[in-house]
Amino acid sequence: MFELAAERCGTDLAAGGWTIGDSPEHDVAGGRAAGLRTIWIGRQQAWPRGEPHADRTVPNALAAISLLLDGST
Repeated sequence: MFELAAERCGTDLAAGGWTIGDSPEHDVAGGRAAGLRTIWIGRQQAWPRGEPHADRTVPNALAAISLLLDGST
């Protein structure tokens, strides 16, 4: 899925990048497995035990976008 998304954006996973999502199992673990850095939209939820942590955690999508645009990642 991540490869297809990158292809449709005109790039490939070798270029690196970020994945943003609210599912630790699908978005964060999947993004990490694809070689991407990860941002978890936590919405004040507890992180599931045993899952590798995201590179960054934010409360909502706007905060994730702001983090990327800020360039401090």
